[in-house]
Amino acid sequence: MSVISRRAALAAGLVVFGSVTSHAYAAAEPALSIPADGGAAEEAKSASAGQDIVVTARYKNETLQTVPIAITALSAAQIAAIGGQTSLKNLAAFTPSVSIQGFSGRNQTITIRGLGTNSGGTNDGLDQGVGLYIDGVYRPRTGTVLNDLLDVESVQVLRGPQGTLFGKNTVAGAIDVRTRLPSFTPEVQGDLTYGNYNYRRSQVSASGGLTDTLALRLSGLYAARDGIVYNTLQRKHWDNYKNVAVKADLLWQPSDAIKVRLIGDYARQTGNMGFYLLGQVLPTRLANGAIVKGFYQHAADVGYSPIEVDPYNRRTDINGSQAIKMPSGGLTARVDATIGGHTLTSITAARFWNWIPNWDGDQFGADILGQGTVATNQRQFSQELRLTSPSGGAIEYTGGLYFFWQKAKLKQEVSFKKDAAKWYFGPAAPDALLDGLDSFSFLDPATHSYAAYGQATWHITPTTSVTGGLRYTYEKKTGSYNAVQVGTPAPISSLPLAYQASAAAIRAAYAPSGGAYDAERSKGTVSWLLSANQDLGEDVHAYVSYSRGYKSAGINLVRRNAGINIFVEPEQVDAYEAGLKTQLFDRKVQFNTALFWTIDKNYQANLYDVPNRVAYIGNAGKVRSRGVEVDARASIGRRLTISASGAFTDAKYLRYNNSICPFLLSYQSSCDISGQRLSGTSKWAGAVQVLYEAPVSDTLTVYTSADASYRSSLFSAVNNDPFTRIKGYALVGASLGIRPDDGPWDVSIWGRNLFDKNYLTTATVNATWGLTQVGVGEPRTYGATLRFHF
Repeated sequence: MSVISRRAALAAGLVVFGSVTSHAYAAAEPALSIPADGGAAEEAKSASAGQDIVVTARYKNETLQTVPIAITALSAAQIAAIGGQTSLKNLAAFTPSVSIQGFSGRNQTITIRGLGTNSGGTNDGLDQGVGLYIDGVYRPRTGTVLNDLLDVESVQVLRGPQGTLFGKNTVAGAIDVRTRLPSFTPEVQGDLTYGNYNYRRSQVSASGGLTDTLALRLSGLYAARDGIVYNTLQRKHWDNYKNVAVKADLLWQPSDAIKVRLIGDYARQTGNMGFYLLGQVLPTRLANGAIVKGFYQHAADVGYSPIEVDPYNRRTDINGSQAIKMPSGGLTARVDATIGGHTLTSITAARFWNWIPNWDGDQFGADILGQGTVATNQRQFSQELRLTSPSGGAIEYTGGLYFFWQKAKLKQEVSFKKDAAKWYFGPAAPDALLDGLDSFSFLDPATHSYAAYGQATWHITPTTSVTGGLRYTYEKKTGSYNAVQVGTPAPISSLPLAYQASAAAIRAAYAPSGGAYDAERSKGTVSWLLSANQDLGEDVHAYVSYSRGYKSAGINLVRRNAGINIFVEPEQVDAYEAGLKTQLFDRKVQFNTALFWTIDKNYQANLYDVPNRVAYIGNAGKVRSRGVEVDARASIGRRLTISASGAFTDAKYLRYNNSICPFLLSYQSSCDISGQRLSGTSKWAGAVQVLYEAPVSDTLTVYTSADASYRSSLFSAVNNDPFTRIKGYALVGASLGIRPDDGPWDVSIWGRNLFDKNYLTTATVNATWGLTQVGVGEPRTYGATLRFHF
């Protein structure tokens, strides 16, 4: 088939060399051997070797092999084959350039090719560098996307800056999640799962036509798991959770020229979760020979007997609460209208996200801190208007206008208990010096973002095309700060005379009050893209691209101190990429590779002012990320499919001369870590998945899958502190199932982390405690799943 005829077929909404059709805003729909549900069995059954995968990364139907973007597309079938919880955390293992770190619904970061947000923590004054979208709506809070996803149709991961295509500017890449559309044909589908740790998951969706032009889809999800960490003091299993989600999706299609989709969704996560475990005890001798008080000496000062420090025994002795609530939800209205062959799309969305923690501040059994929390109430509104030209012409283009507003109200609380004074000042300090002291800081960062963007492709010849894109973004950052000292500490006059003179200053330093201010700043930036695409043959496609993107300016809503700038300059990213996409052996094998080289100036990072006890964000300097990515897929006969992907990422700080020093050098005011590896980035990462099916009778088919993923070591802390090194690890999973060829059910058993590998997800140094505190990866999990569709 010629390039021209293939383009025309895609414009008509057909998947070439296969039987799958796509809708006006379909996501990737690859035909795989293992269906996501009974209804997908026919799709898998009819799939033939060499079937093209259709993606809509550029808002039109294009094959994965011809679109000039480094992209990974995961269908519902692939997601189902993985087994267990349907979350981006699980899926990230199959997109090696993507890294997810963190330990709670609030404190999680996502990077692509090492860039996005500096590893291990969240700051509400910083935007995400990786755009997260569900049904076209930008989600600035990772917690709303990383939980169990409801009714997922597909996931597309686009690597590199995407500002000239997506409403919200993204400098590292975008993760685009699509959910299933309502169907006019009545259907009910779902799944029921039970696994170890009393894991229960049930998802049900019912869809059908209310009239000839109106269809409704109702979906619900319940997932829960008992704890996998034992609290030795409270004698309970923690790290348990319960997720509940519901969604109503109404589709009105009065004609082929217009589609209106209204979506309302709500989700809520609760549990005793999101806490650190004790990682390792820090040494008491620094690099210059100086001796510092260690964890065990501090513990002796306050009469605390610690548990064994071994994170892999999954034990904690936290003596306070660790309960969280995380509700979120929103409304989305999407209109797609065909006008003169063009598609006009409007997406209007209003959303909320609340983070309600009740956390022990020190994360172990001493009575130092009561609360150490940041409660968050976030609201957002977005409006996007986008016009897409017809496909198949000599010039194809997309242009849009975008508005985004978000505001977060944050209440930070730090409260001190009876052991605080002795821990900080030694065994002679009276408990009453800090006991009962409490402080609140009130912050309300807000963003108003306006953008115009466009991208056009000129097909110079049937085999040669060039693409150019341009974006202008104007953003206003505002916020305010105020702190209030509360609590009921003992009167200063009741303290020993030796402490009365300094007590007020000590309390003001540990629980500041006042310092209220307002801040505002506006800035405009211009982003662009240039790329060239050349078909070297029917099944060989090459592209090169250069793009410039900006990550929004940040705002520091912290106590004012000398040397801390309230505003943080935008990151400027220059990304160069060359890719080759091929199909071999009668299209039974696909092999894609991409070379990338990215320079990030004014890299934004979390910093800490030690003397003033203030965490803030600043521009760390200059970062380079370069490497190579490989994606391969082979169809061996009709029964066996093998997919593999890998990434080599050489990311480093080119210039970072004012870093917080690693613990052993903490006697220095700052350190130069220029030339060191970029934190949060594995140099090597890869994954492989094997899918096989075989008939066992005239009506029954057995299928199996196996997968493995690997990530090499990385540093979790921004300053590459050796004590935050996370060792490399490999994880293995598998599933085995059976289904009738034409039936409504599908039963499988599955396992994740089959060899029960111990590994960390994040690590941080806490010099005050004399410890590292870490997040531990999931242990071996297994279970059985029943899927149904009728």
